[in-house]
Amino acid sequence: MTTHARQQIREAVASAVTGLTTTGTKVYQSRLHALRDSNIPCLLVNTDEEDVQPSLGIIERSLHVRVAGVAKASANLDDTLDQMALEVETALASGVTVGGKSRHVTLTGISVEMTDELEKPAGIIGMDYRITYHTAPGAPGVLI
Repeated sequence: MTTHARQQIREAVASAVTGLTTTGTKVYQSRLHALRDSNIPCLLVNTDEEDVQPSLGIIERSLHVRVAGVAKASANLDDTLDQMALEVETALASGVTVGGKSRHVTLTGISVEMTDELEKPAGIIGMDYRITYHTAPGAPGVLI
């Protein structure tokens, strides 16, 4: 059995943002990944929610993808977070390829926050994207 389209899209987004200058290969798809100093700076890729609209034998889906850049708190934290956003936005500007087809990726919002829940204080820049795709009823792993 094939994987759900959500997983295919999440993996394509993670692949597109792997190898960027600031974060390199530190791209994690698991929202439960315990972040330690050695993991930061990094990107976290999550598929948080999906809007579904059934219509005449096809299901239109609007997947909300969040790419979060995490950096250690420092004097130039805002600059580092902005650089992460620049790199991610550039990497996703031309969309992602899933199931042999190019999928448009739309940036819908950006938020910045501080956290002291890690080993050391860190900043997080969250970039929210929407990716619309279609599947047939009963075939959520096959993109149309």
